[in-house]
Amino acid sequence: MRIDPAIAALQADRAPQRRAQAAMVAAGDAWRAEPQVAAALTECERFGAGAPLEACPALEALFTKANAAPLLAGSLCRGLAQAIAAEPFGHPPFRHGYSGGLATLMLARSGRAQLILQAREPGENAFETVRFSDALRFDAVLAGAAEARIVRRTTGHSAERRPFHSEAMALGAGTRLALDCSSEAVQVLATTRRLVSLRLHRTSAEPEPSREHDLATGELLHQAAGSMRSSRQEMTLALLGRMQAVEAAPLMAETAQEEGDSSLRWQALRECLALDTATGFAALVALARSPGDPLAASAGALRAQLVEAHPQLLTLENS
Repeated sequence: MRIDPAIAALQADRAPQRRAQAAMVAAGDAWRAEPQVAAALTECERFGAGAPLEACPALEALFTKANAAPLLAGSLCRGLAQAIAAEPFGHPPFRHGYSGGLATLMLARSGRAQLILQAREPGENAFETVRFSDALRFDAVLAGAAEARIVRRTTGHSAERRPFHSEAMALGAGTRLALDCSSEAVQVLATTRRLVSLRLHRTSAEPEPSREHDLATGELLHQAAGSMRSSRQEMTLALLGRMQAVEAAPLMAETAQEEGDSSLRWQALRECLALDTATGFAALVALARSPGDPLAASAGALRAQLVEAHPQLLTLENS
């Protein structure tokens, strides 16, 4: 593998690397200190704590006024570009990533809110599913062009025949979107010119699980915890299950029957069933017999499936 001499030199002398990063950090700090940016970032903290967007005028302007978002993003890009021109080995002083043609730069994160600069490379996408999450989302498209659609849940009696309906739309500079992600999702079908957007995202205080559905039938294919706390707890439950920690089964059964995140409770029930059949099945039957519980129908269906496959479980239910 060939290593450029300029990069190899950094192994012997780290001072240029530290100098380059200091220049990038200074560029980021200078951007944050600009009056418009400082006001928006301060209000991002309030928005992340639960304030409505209309109570945050500088932040709201980014997604309602024509020039606010381009000015904010343009100022950042000029500052970082000048720093990189002087110090090519510097890295942006923001959390950033690139995956599947999508680049992200997290400009701010506070409480439940994130302010992100995003770029999508040209290309086409096909979707067979749609995902909803318990969050609010605001987009301001800064540059590029793409064809997209908004997929919405169908309400009322027609939902059984047609679970979703979609609205085609063109995305380009100046497009503004405000979405309730629990019932609306944007799907970018084809990007013809790199699509650059500023996005503001806020999860609910007590988020419901995110859910992925089959677009054609509406069938629920997958769901995941809506909060980081619940996600960590689900991972802990899975780890205890893989460790065959049978002593944890009673606690899992209690978790399954407590009020709270349905996704976490269901994960606890599944792990309990796998660790200790008797304890897990007792918890399953209790859930199935609780008509006011949101998991009652799913618990009843699972109980029926298990009894059909393993009739001997009836002895546990009747004991």
